[in-house]
Amino acid sequence: MRRLVKDRRYRDAEHQAVIEGPRAIQTAIDFGADLREIFHRPDQSEVAETLLKEGMTIHQVDSDVLDQIAESGSPQGLLAVAEVHDAEAPIISASRRVVVVDSVQDPGNVGAIVRTAAAAGFEAVIASPGTADLLSPRSIRASAGTIFSMQFARNMELDSVIGALVRAGHLVVAADSRGEIDFRSLEVKDHMTLLLGSEAEGVSEDALKHANLLVAIPMGQHVESLNVAVAGGLVMYQMQAIDND
Repeated sequence: MRRLVKDRRYRDAEHQAVIEGPRAIQTAIDFGADLREIFHRPDQSEVAETLLKEGMTIHQVDSDVLDQIAESGSPQGLLAVAEVHDAEAPIISASRRVVVVDSVQDPGNVGAIVRTAAAAGFEAVIASPGTADLLSPRSIRASAGTIFSMQFARNMELDSVIGALVRAGHLVVAADSRGEIDFRSLEVKDHMTLLLGSEAEGVSEDALKHANLLVAIPMGQHVESLNVAVAGGLVMYQMQAIDND
């Protein structure tokens, strides 16, 4: 269990992820996540029983053991192990709204992007090899479990995957400070992909070369940039708001 929490390669090899806390676990269950095991402190037995579904096993462990396993150090007495599988390219390409996360290394930001994308009606998220793991406990916690509502693909080479989205008819929009289009004037099409890069480096050239549009967010003269999750949220909601008109 501890290795699943700490070791990304091990998670990938085992096709498993660890979810911390009752809220994220319940959200994952609500979205149909394939939970296999639940670990709980003695004082969380009743809560754990309410989460138990057919095919799951449940384990009671000492509080100090659970706290040592959990990445957060305070998992509210519950951990769950879920079976996870990345989506195939055709499933991603068929999604009407896709967000691509390029070299964003903070799992809190990655999880916040996922949570906002899910709230804005995005159906899929793609992460580059340099991006924090979408399925690390910290990312899942920051997403409040909403990663399980979306199709996801990790460690993707962006040149090929975005090229496939373009061929599938996606309009590719990059959030970029060099953009000449105010994000508020964005005209939205049926199938769209949003590219988000790190605050330090922005969207990589391999991804940016596929962009049909570069959009910028107007800011006050003393502000150089926004947090990537905040910037992404503004553009995602603009895309979705126009789509729902």
